[in-house]
Amino acid sequence: MLTFKSFLVEEAEGEKLKHIVHAEDRPLQHGSEGFKHAHSALMQAHNHIKAGDHSSALTMKYDGSPAVVFGHHPETGKFFVASKSAFNVNPKINYTHKDIEKNHGHAPGLMNKLHASLNHLKKISPKTGVYQGDLMFSDEDKKESKRGVSFTPNTITYTAKGDQAEKIRNAKLGVIVHTQYHGKDIKSMKADPHPDMHNFGSHSDVWHKSANHDTKQVHYSEHDQKDFEKHMAAAKELHNKHGKTMYAATEPHRGEGNHLETYINHTVRTDEVPSAKGLQKHITDKYKKASSKLKTPAAQGRKTAEAQQHVNHIKNNSEHYDNLLKMHHHLQQAKNKLVDVLNQHEGGLEHHIDSKRTNPEGFVVNHSGEPTKLVNRAEFSKANLLKVRK
Repeated sequence: MLTFKSFLVEEAEGEKLKHIVHAEDRPLQHGSEGFKHAHSALMQAHNHIKAGDHSSALTMKYDGSPAVVFGHHPETGKFFVASKSAFNVNPKINYTHKDIEKNHGHAPGLMNKLHASLNHLKKISPKTGVYQGDLMFSDEDKKESKRGVSFTPNTITYTAKGDQAEKIRNAKLGVIVHTQYHGKDIKSMKADPHPDMHNFGSHSDVWHKSANHDTKQVHYSEHDQKDFEKHMAAAKELHNKHGKTMYAATEPHRGEGNHLETYINHTVRTDEVPSAKGLQKHITDKYKKASSKLKTPAAQGRKTAEAQQHVNHIKNNSEHYDNLLKMHHHLQQAKNKLVDVLNQHEGGLEHHIDSKRTNPEGFVVNHSGEPTKLVNRAEFSKANLLKVRK
């Protein structure tokens, strides 16, 4: 199993941009080390907001799609565009429109976005360097409304007004750049969440901006700060008091993609309060579903016995599981307080989901070379998870 420390080293030593973890989920993945990182990341965001900083240490998360990798190839020097498949074992690098048709002809939607990216991103790209961003719109995606000009790259509909709307109306492509890669070749490139945007040009055909969030635009009241600190103190107390036994007892169900993490996603969809009993039911239901697909009674019996082993372990250690989930709750509440404050500034765009006004998708704090998600899961994550299931 990949430990948290080796996970951080792997990220720092050349892995490409991966799935970003929710702050409160880190202890569910990596136990004590995960808690320490989550606590430090949340405290960094807290202090960043208090200071009114504006840098890539804290960025807004944009709900763009697809991700696009672009720039000048470190070996050939030629301009290219790509999806995340740029980092496949057999990379799909597109220098020409024929390359796009060859590499992505099976996916017309992606192919069209890459055609537009190849046409326009070179107009603003620095002469060297490889970058990654979220595509927000191509020319045909924009819609006029009474509120302004809108586009819906994924779950959120973004709407711009005034001068911002006029720039978007004139643009043929919109992109938010959030990552820069460093390295002598594509294979060994390292993701850097602090892209240097100074060398980007400007062109009326491309609407682009940094993901950096200006916290001078928000008010972090003493009441909000005390609320944040209260939940952080409660989480720290559970960690200090029960950590040694709590992390050891819950180890069988911790880890990336393991039962605790999938259970939390389940509770986001259903609005359930996480608990040891709820985890037992979640695992039992998963095994029942898996067992129903098996053809022989013997195979079904083995699945049932395996499920019972999980349930018995959780029953015998229910106090430790409940403490871990209480700690998760306090970290989540502290994070939600930061998100509520950061939501005061929407980055110049209105946000809607299914015509209902919403907040931004969330934010990212870049701590110790590792990005951590700050997202109100009851709002955006739930909408996104339910959308995926439709």
